[in-house]
Amino acid sequence: TEMKTKIIAIAILAIMAMPFIAHGQEADSIAVESKSELSFAEQPRNEITASIGVVSAFGGVFDFFKVVFEGVGNSIGNNYKTDTKFIGTYGLDYYYQVNKWFRPGAKIVYEGLTTTVRDSTNAIVNHYNTSTLSIMPSVQFSYLNKKHVKLYSGIDIGLGTIFDDNKQSSGTSSTFCAFNLTVIGIRVGNDNIYGMVETNIGMDALIKGGFGVRF
Repeated sequence: TEMKTKIIAIAILAIMAMPFIAHGQEADSIAVESKSELSFAEQPRNEITASIGVVSAFGGVFDFFKVVFEGVGNSIGNNYKTDTKFIGTYGLDYYYQVNKWFRPGAKIVYEGLTTTVRDSTNAIVNHYNTSTLSIMPSVQFSYLNKKHVKLYSGIDIGLGTIFDDNKQSSGTSSTFCAFNLTVIGIRVGNDNIYGMVETNIGMDALIKGGFGVRF
């Protein structure tokens, strides 16, 4: 009988304590969430990235074939030969981290190539310089946010200018609507320094890599 009384007393005390335990767990959960939010609030929000990559889908590829075909066309019947060198695609990006998954910003992308046309004596008949400069407002969306790794995609729309110059005529330029889609990007680093690799379709490099800082 005494044992039963003790068991009943312990059960009653446990039932009475349950609301206090639940309240304590809820308070701990709120404290952890507040700490997490505070941690994100204290993280650097500004990001600057410098990158280098291969030819772009729209700008560089278009310019490449344009210059190469012009050179080949001029060489027909003249025994000319062409030598094309791709200068590269260079980018400078800025983003502001609004929250964990969204950051607006802007990017500047430059790319260019040179083509030299020579005759049978190796003398230069013509020399082409073609370059593209694009300035595009941009937004990026992160769909994986780990402590040291982020996966993201993005879209950029702005203005671009193609500059054409060759030895036989004066230079020309034309402005157009520049567009780019970042298919997938990955950033690896800490709160202050990171490395990145991206694949793009548009005015930015098909594949590019670079480094960035957060502040």
